[in-house]
Amino acid sequence: MTYVFLAAAALAVVFAVLAVVPRNPMTNVLSLVVLFFALAEVFAILGLDFLAAIQFIVYSGAILVLFLFVIMLLNIRNVEPFGSGRRW
Repeated sequence: MTYVFLAAAALAVVFAVLAVVPRNPMTNVLSLVVLFFALAEVFAILGLDFLAAIQFIVYSGAILVLFLFVIMLLNIRNVEPFGSGRRW
């Protein structure tokens, strides 16, 4: 049980970094999906079943699908680094 917890926690940390570092918004959102699933698994292992269910249903099921829909609707390719745009 401890190894499963450590694996889920490590997975959550890795995908939390991957949700912030890349410039591609689709990669960010898909990393958030895996992160929220890993967090739900950590909550379930700790015995917080209601919190795991809420994490799974509300965040992974509703909010991130909304993020994906908006990114796909706006057709965002990459985010430009700060200060690299045209000057006014």
